[in-house]
Amino acid sequence: MELDKIDKEILRALHLKGRLPIVELAKQVNLTTSPCSDRVKRLEKEGFISGYHAELNPERLGLDVQVFIHIRLDQSSFSIFEKFASAVKMMPEIEQCYSLSGDFDTMIKVRVKDMKAYQNFMSKKLGTLPGVIQTRSEVVIEEHKTSFGVSSELIDCL
Repeated sequence: MELDKIDKEILRALHLKGRLPIVELAKQVNLTTSPCSDRVKRLEKEGFISGYHAELNPERLGLDVQVFIHIRLDQSSFSIFEKFASAVKMMPEIEQCYSLSGDFDTMIKVRVKDMKAYQNFMSKKLGTLPGVIQTRSEVVIEEHKTSFGVSSELIDCL
């Protein structure tokens, strides 16, 4: 389905403020509330909007340490990728997980309270993940840009 100008404006507005009341959203995109509500429901149904979330402040919650961990898996069994992905979902410290091309098979982003918690994660949890044969960790020193999902500026490129 093609997105028209109003659809893109709705997506942009909801990306910036997901709790925007439909009345206010309709005003922003120059629609009445009923057609605006119908469009939002259609965008949700068609998968353009996959959910609404509160953005939590990790530092305020005391989760100051971010680490990217590159992982090489034992590839003697293809099912190891599925087992690894399932196990990762059970670990709350792991914020993100990606399959990669290149020297490492996967990368996880871990967020923990401090370096002691990171060491605990490495020694007691990472080793329980199926198929892990090698890791390389990179601790984040400073975050220069972060976003929640797709940037609203990319909507203009569609």
